[in-house]
Amino acid sequence: MHELSIAEDIIEISEGRAREHNSRRIRKIKLRLGEFTTIVNEALQFSFEIARRGTLAHDAVLEIENMPIVASCAVCGPANQQLDKLCLICPGCGGALEIISGDAMQGEYIEMD
Repeated sequence: MHELSIAEDIIEISEGRAREHNSRRIRKIKLRLGEFTTIVNEALQFSFEIARRGTLAHDAVLEIENMPIVASCAVCGPANQQLDKLCLICPGCGGALEIISGDAMQGEYIEMD
């Protein structure tokens, strides 16, 4: 389960930011998570609960905003793709689709005292 190492990294980065601002407590961490990542929301939430123990984020909330996959064809432009039916071939012209967004995780903000 790679979500545990991701949760540990999220907390480590957040603690670094909190210390830079002389904060003693992290209240909330908000992430944007693309649906085309290999990260499972529920597993990340569970891992976060474990990893936060004994840290500045010991009672912090992890808020995840799911970001849809956005693909585009060089010829046809934006392409509507659902993850369960994802095909990286353009339905209009048969060309290759490029993933524009939805394949990354981004820290949005950290609330701290």
